[in-house]
Amino acid sequence: MKKIVKQVALLWQKGLYPKPQPLPRTRSFWIGTGLVALAALAYIIYFSIFLITKHDAFKTNGEDLGIMDQAIWNLLHTGIPHQTICNTLTDTNCYGIDGLDRFAIHFEPILYPVSLLYLIWSDPKALMLFQVLVVASGAFPAFWLARRRLGNDWAAIPFALLYLFYPVQQYAVNFDFHAVTLTIALLLFALYFLYVRKTLWFLVFAVLCLACKEEIAGVVFMMGLWMLFFQRRWRLGLGVMALALCWTGVGLFVVHSASPAGHSLLASRYAYLGDGFGQVVLNILTHPLTIIKDHVLEHNHLLYLRKLLAPAGYLPLLAPWVLVLATPTLALNLLSTDPNMYSGRFQYNAEIIPILIFASIEATALLAWIVRWLMTSLSIKREKSEPEASQPRPVRAFVLSRIFLVQAGVLVLVLGYMLLRVFVSSTQYDVYSVMPYARGFVQPKVTTHNQLAAHFLKQVPADASISTQTTLVPHLSQRQSIYLFPYAVGHADYILLDASGYVYPFKDYGSYSAGAKAVLQRGDYGVVDLQDGYLLLKRGYPVSDITPALQMIDKHKHTD
Repeated sequence: MKKIVKQVALLWQKGLYPKPQPLPRTRSFWIGTGLVALAALAYIIYFSIFLITKHDAFKTNGEDLGIMDQAIWNLLHTGIPHQTICNTLTDTNCYGIDGLDRFAIHFEPILYPVSLLYLIWSDPKALMLFQVLVVASGAFPAFWLARRRLGNDWAAIPFALLYLFYPVQQYAVNFDFHAVTLTIALLLFALYFLYVRKTLWFLVFAVLCLACKEEIAGVVFMMGLWMLFFQRRWRLGLGVMALALCWTGVGLFVVHSASPAGHSLLASRYAYLGDGFGQVVLNILTHPLTIIKDHVLEHNHLLYLRKLLAPAGYLPLLAPWVLVLATPTLALNLLSTDPNMYSGRFQYNAEIIPILIFASIEATALLAWIVRWLMTSLSIKREKSEPEASQPRPVRAFVLSRIFLVQAGVLVLVLGYMLLRVFVSSTQYDVYSVMPYARGFVQPKVTTHNQLAAHFLKQVPADASISTQTTLVPHLSQRQSIYLFPYAVGHADYILLDASGYVYPFKDYGSYSAGAKAVLQRGDYGVVDLQDGYLLLKRGYPVSDITPALQMIDKHKHTD
């Protein structure tokens, strides 16, 4: 016992993570790197084809691809990430027909360099492809980090595959474009450089992560704290924590300044906890059991945690000292009144994913160390218990080889179990992983109806304002004023509808058809063109017989 206490004290003095020794780049390293590169390339090709087809099949959305496209297009042309797309029926982000600054919702300065993509290709597809490329690159730091922690090139490859196939990661990439989704890879680079103590590169990627969304400052703060406790790097750790706090202050100032309400438009998701940060913290500290019962142990919240952990076979739970890095984002998601944030879907889990990968690596390294320690202890006890004999004792090499074989066998079992879980989880939960074997998978197909849309899109002038449906928005969003129908009816120059398309934000087709018919019957808009469910209206256009348009809307009631 004294020996264990002494070892723990020594470990604490030096730090749990001393500076690692570099590993030689042998042939197995280059073969492993090549295999990871091939996996990343396959990921890029598959997702690029899938997402381009999805967009051409009108399966992308106004919220959020249309929003991001318009904000980035405006940023490039006016210097301000202005957006006018919002949901007037069920959301809180609509504050006037003139729209608002994107920074009133999220502080995402990385959009400035991202907007330069539109100098090359001004199309929302460029955003999706860029996102795929960045996220795919995260397979390399996953491989490098696992290689350093496990000391084996071959054992590191499964972690790159775990990263590429993680369901919540694939859902985030599939769900349009978001700046925060880029942190899935950027944060993994930061974690790798944090571990190998390459300070400059760590700071570069930490700042890139901070620039993706204001909430990333919480994770970066925890990384600074982690440096203090586990690497004993006091000066850098305190500096990183200070950077995160300063960035939070700047982000809050920008959001509050840009917001027409004078505060974050998303603050209502936490209003039940009190007004202001101090009151929220006090409420949580004074009612911990209620918070745990309602926001952790409640069925949907528990299911959310399972969706995050199950693909890695719950291995991250064995490395709580790494998993703790995700607590700021987990708290934001679990405490939110918006069920989307704890659904396991969308972009809300982006910065949690790289931490889950790191925790899985640490858990595997821990299991390998435990096996080696047990085998070594048993060998020593066996040697001590054996009586002196005339025959020489087994050589140490044999004992070590036996330990190595057992350790390798356990490692193979753990890695095999982990990879099996990442595939099984895609079939167990409704987290759409975009793989053909996944639960709920639907292959997007471009139909003749989709191709007909081009005829209607061309009839809308580039400088005209328009109110249109969510799946049509990303195809028209590079303009100053575009709205999500039924917003801006009576104000927009044009209205373009697709009676056979997705009717969000209406709850059902009945509500949608009533809204569309009301526009026709009011007489402010005339029918410019209609065909196969598409209906193009223009404000002030001569009003003709609206019966064909009404009949077309009624014809598609089966889409409800």
